[in-house]
Amino acid sequence: MAARPRKRKHKGLVTNLYLRKGIYYYRRPDNGKEFSMGRNLKMAKEAAIELNNRLMPSADLVATVMGLADISINDACDEFQQVRIDDDPRLAPSTKKEKTYRLNRIRKDLGHYDITKFTTADVANWLENIKGDAYRQHRTTLSQVMDFAQTRGWIHKNVVSPTLSHDVHYKKVRKRLTVEQYQAVRGFAEPWLQVAMDLALLTCQGRTEIVNMAFDHIEDDTLYVVRQKTYRKTETAYIAISITPTLAKVIERSRQLPPASPLMVHRRPERMQKSTRHGNWSVTASYLSKAFQKARDQVSSIARMPEEERPTFHEIRALGAHLMEKAGVKKAEVQALLGHADESMTEVYLAGHDQKWISAVAGDFEVGGINKY
Repeated sequence: MAARPRKRKHKGLVTNLYLRKGIYYYRRPDNGKEFSMGRNLKMAKEAAIELNNRLMPSADLVATVMGLADISINDACDEFQQVRIDDDPRLAPSTKKEKTYRLNRIRKDLGHYDITKFTTADVANWLENIKGDAYRQHRTTLSQVMDFAQTRGWIHKNVVSPTLSHDVHYKKVRKRLTVEQYQAVRGFAEPWLQVAMDLALLTCQGRTEIVNMAFDHIEDDTLYVVRQKTYRKTETAYIAISITPTLAKVIERSRQLPPASPLMVHRRPERMQKSTRHGNWSVTASYLSKAFQKARDQVSSIARMPEEERPTFHEIRALGAHLMEKAGVKKAEVQALLGHADESMTEVYLAGHDQKWISAVAGDFEVGGINKY
């Protein structure tokens, strides 16, 4: 396979020498680790040449002269990051952050591999050290990198594809939030957190949507919500929620909470420093999670659980969906409220609350002397 030309900003540099934000870095070809070489190009080149002589005695001289180099997984990750993450306007900031986190793990563990010599066995060995849902997430990201490399013509096939799509030994350990636990946690929550919890329960929205709910998102007794995670991907992310009497009471409680704010979830922090966001006492998604965890851990039945089993704020969304189903709401309506394009994802949220029984009817026919006695 022909090697690819180096990026324009790297042309003229010695193999394994890279320029980022005015600083030169040398990437060891044997393990992928990078070292700062300073800002002086001449010194960086001289050091890189000496290092290549020691670490790459059998390097392809033609490739070196032409400014070409073997493509490492690190190189593939760098270009994938630029094209498919940083420059993609459809991705939400949180999605970009999550993908970058997983890419960095791939760079750290696998970056030194020549992508053309990377095998399915290498993938399988790497995935053995990743457990639970992280297995699926990291495998997906690595597979996307390989698909990208294939479209560039650097490899002929995606070596990730034959591996297991999920950790077969993984079983979700986080417990569902029960109604009793919800009520107990709510009893330890501050008023603003009670509002956030009630909004999540009644609207089945996630923490990002909850902290972004504003009073001016209401029009004609309808609350308009945009799911931040998927709004660039599917129309089901745009949800018009009819305000019920119960939800209206929660919204009114929010209006009465000081200080005045355009956002439904707001608080007066201990340190009286005004938030720059919206010019009010707003709450971030991460702060909301931490506040819920603090109240949650005061509930004795939850505090006795192992940390990884304790329900998070996200479980309120699933509890709300479950209660709607129990109240007789059609599954399609629950799916619409959750903003799911796929019914199978809605099933995930509805599962794990109660044992569900499938209705069946015994046979009603006679065979031989079945009614003889």
